[in-house]
Amino acid sequence: MPEAGLKDKCPACGVPRDMFETYTDPMSESRRRILDLHLHPIAVHFPTAFAVAVLVFSIAIFFFSGQIEELLICTIKVMVLFLPLVVLIAFLVGLVDGKIRFRRLGRSHILRTKILFGSLFFAFAVSLAVVVWLGGFGSVILTSIAVILSAAAVACSVVLALLGMRILNAAFPG
Repeated sequence: MPEAGLKDKCPACGVPRDMFETYTDPMSESRRRILDLHLHPIAVHFPTAFAVAVLVFSIAIFFFSGQIEELLICTIKVMVLFLPLVVLIAFLVGLVDGKIRFRRLGRSHILRTKILFGSLFFAFAVSLAVVVWLGGFGSVILTSIAVILSAAAVACSVVLALLGMRILNAAFPG
């Protein structure tokens, strides 16, 4: 809360105003501006949503036929076409975010693990696109492979989210 908006005591804990201490952000203004854009957290929602939707729609194919099945297949084809691209964008934005936040990506075990799972997510997304576009859903085996690949992509997304929550507000000063 800006200092001008404060009353005679803290609205959260009731400490009198004369006990307040001025907070100085240890991070440079240029780094803070970039981090405050929250580009990486925003970018990661697209591949996660795509991967979950492809998984749900791929499973739904087992339960529908006719026009609904055709609609599901068309939707999946469009989504898997863009999935590798949105995963790549989120991955690159994550690298930039990690570099700005921590200066060196290899310094943190969590960042190295995120890079590994981001790479796996991308590999599953590309594999899924190849299976869907070259093989289609002509058999139970191909549909099952699409389900397995999309489930693996969702699993990577979940691991990445859990790792990201552990370092969400971490940043080195300067």
